[in-house]
Amino acid sequence: MLTSFSAARAGVLLLLLALTSCGRDLPKPTDVPDMILVNASVVTMDSAESVVEAIAIRGETIVALGTSTEMRALAGNETEVIDLGGLTVTPGLIDTHNHFAWGALGENSSMDIEYPAVASIGDIREKLVTALENLDPGEWIVGTNWDAGKLSEQRDIVAADLDDISPANPVWLVHASAHYGVANSLALELAGIDANTPNPDGGVIVRDADGNPTGILADQAMDLVASITPEVTTKDFADAIAQRVGELGAEGITTIKDPEIDQRHWDAYQAVHAGGGLSVRVFTLWRVPDTMGEARELLQHIKPMTNPGTEEADTELASIGVKIYIDGSGTARTAWMYDDWNEGFTATDEGNTGLTYLEPDVLIDQIQFFHNAGIHIGTHAIGDRAIDFTMDAYDRVLAEKPTSGLRHSIIHSNIPTEHAMDLMVKLQAEFDTGYPEIQPAFLWWIGDVYAGNFGIERSPRVLPLRTLLTKGIIWAGSSDYDVSPFAPGVAFRAAVTRETMLGTYGSNPWGTAEAISTHDVLRAYTNSSARQVFMEDRIGSLEVGKLADIVAWDRDLYSTPADELDKIKPVLTLMNGEVVYRAKTAL
Repeated sequence: MLTSFSAARAGVLLLLLALTSCGRDLPKPTDVPDMILVNASVVTMDSAESVVEAIAIRGETIVALGTSTEMRALAGNETEVIDLGGLTVTPGLIDTHNHFAWGALGENSSMDIEYPAVASIGDIREKLVTALENLDPGEWIVGTNWDAGKLSEQRDIVAADLDDISPANPVWLVHASAHYGVANSLALELAGIDANTPNPDGGVIVRDADGNPTGILADQAMDLVASITPEVTTKDFADAIAQRVGELGAEGITTIKDPEIDQRHWDAYQAVHAGGGLSVRVFTLWRVPDTMGEARELLQHIKPMTNPGTEEADTELASIGVKIYIDGSGTARTAWMYDDWNEGFTATDEGNTGLTYLEPDVLIDQIQFFHNAGIHIGTHAIGDRAIDFTMDAYDRVLAEKPTSGLRHSIIHSNIPTEHAMDLMVKLQAEFDTGYPEIQPAFLWWIGDVYAGNFGIERSPRVLPLRTLLTKGIIWAGSSDYDVSPFAPGVAFRAAVTRETMLGTYGSNPWGTAEAISTHDVLRAYTNSSARQVFMEDRIGSLEVGKLADIVAWDRDLYSTPADELDKIKPVLTLMNGEVVYRAKTAL
């Protein structure tokens, strides 16, 4: 898709080439590059929006940018010179919300129930039959990533769909959103859940017309079953991370923020990193427990190692803050809304405005506690009421203790009100805080269910990316893997077209007024996201002296039709100047 950025590239290129031909940004003769990429469209994402032909790397650092002729002149006998034939080169992409440890573990599940491996409840039943062939009675079956919106029956799985196949084996299948799941009757029995079991705070036990549990457990109610499933160990996570981490580089991702870790995940990442297998930068947020006592213990544990943006901070694996949950999800209709949720796009889910994970006063106390301790906070807030609550909380704690640069975020921020966006403008300007971390892929990957739940009137206001840009609000891009794929092409296509995957309620239930350009999405995944991992001085743009996190794509991103953006793939990915992915091509 051509943009105004594309039209301006030629003029910017001529200006930059004139500057570099005068010697600007060229390395000293003794600094012979290890690698030079030439004959490319190098989109630097620097403050001038510069585009050049070539880039040179030595060690982990970018040492020069300029014309292909100038860069070739720097080559030594050992320099690898790669002619890209006009392909687009960008900074490595930064995914600010990627549950990679959990997602990688889920990919190793013995039962693949994610679309398109399954397209019906019948398919899931067949997968269950196969999985049971190798199990003894009593052994658990745990699976992830089924999505009702992609099943031909267009409904949730319930216990009755599982019981006849698995009467002797407990089953727990987590929905793609990770905000609800289905248990069979044996698993419910083992968890002590029956018609008399009350909903836990911040959770829902879904019941039929007679009050009996259907098997669906949402949000905090999930713990009733999840807590009795087989233990997942640090080694399990480490093995999955080591096995799957190369897939990130194969999609052009060089940095992630894993936003909900506990000690097992931290230890697993450290183990993989110590073994030289962590081919992506990982920045983490620790999940805040439910009680203030446990929150205090967490702070005591992480405070000594949580120092983002400082000279002491690790640039490859670092603890940078905490995550707090305000509400539930849009797929389960448990996000906290002002008005009742919709169902089926036009019907109303009467009386359901979602939930808060904890009592609002406790949530305020948690936000204030970590803010006062100088800790970066990422707050999960999807519904309009939850987002207002979050922004009001940030405004309040900043008024009481003004602190600049903590960059507190609003994770997801699906349907912000004008009030919330006005506070984002204010807090970003005054305190460098209040940044949405958004998943454009939701519009496409889970868009059919999402549109059905948000409804015909609210859907045009979901993920208002154009409005955010118009208001000058900086937002960071992310996937929420494994809710949606981390492949960035899905996010690019979704943000530019605002289409849903299956078109259940028409191809554009969101409308197109909030669509943005390819370059706008790229900015959200590079220099905007670099700020949210406190690394904007080191990554996020291609400039001399910055770390060489670089992607060469298999096409010109700016001339690719919008409905083909989901097909983009790297041909080469560098992290710290090292090749972490190279396509099997002539490169």
